[in-house]
Amino acid sequence: MSQFDDFLAAAKANLSVLGKDSFEGYSADVKAMAQAALDKAKANLQLWTGQLAAGQLSEAEFKNLVQGETDLTEIAGYTAAGISQADAQRLRDAVTVTVINTALDTFLKSRPPT
Repeated sequence: MSQFDDFLAAAKANLSVLGKDSFEGYSADVKAMAQAALDKAKANLQLWTGQLAAGQLSEAEFKNLVQGETDLTEIAGYTAAGISQADAQRLRDAVTVTVINTALDTFLKSRPPT
């Protein structure tokens, strides 16, 4: 299994926990929407995490790229699933932070200090 596959597996697991812990009534919806967001953003995430791991992107640059990824911020899909606008924004932010933190844990912890 590649490091990127490890990242995806960890992100999915972390997002599943997020759905159960923070969005209890929407757990199944959160999991499905988070999976869809990961699938749509996969190509960019693979590129950016590779650059992060190689030291070509700083942590701040990586965070900015992920936060700007429109596929991770589709609030309309969340509200269509019956989640309020406020919860949808909170969910979007939580999914984004979870993906960022999982990537940093996966790709920077394995890199030797410079």
